[in-house]
Amino acid sequence: MLLNGANIDKTKLYTLDSLLEYLKENGESDRALSSIREYYFETFGNELIWRYPFSNGIHAGVVIVAVKEGFASLPYDIVDKDEYEIFEIKCATLFNEDALQCFIADWQNFSDDLLSVLNEMVLITKEK
Repeated sequence: MLLNGANIDKTKLYTLDSLLEYLKENGESDRALSSIREYYFETFGNELIWRYPFSNGIHAGVVIVAVKEGFASLPYDIVDKDEYEIFEIKCATLFNEDALQCFIADWQNFSDDLLSVLNEMVLITKEK
């Protein structure tokens, strides 16, 4: 599998269950993902972990992690200055195609709107 320029041997990925078990044992936070990020980077040349820092309508944001079964959704509602995102492990799931398509559409809408208003801000700032 090729993902974000990295050739991924799926057999070397964590399973969703092993990821959740690791987090339960090491702290259910983004900080606990550090060793998984390091392992993935050493193994694949890519961390294979992405932040989606917008509400999905239920949680404040989600961290996406590549796992053997696909892509894990680790939702969070709290961000701590030391631990970063604190995951709602009981709500962790695998993404399906519809959820990913929804995330893509939401990101695109947010991005388009932000770029538009930033460009308008530049024009307003130039006028002053």
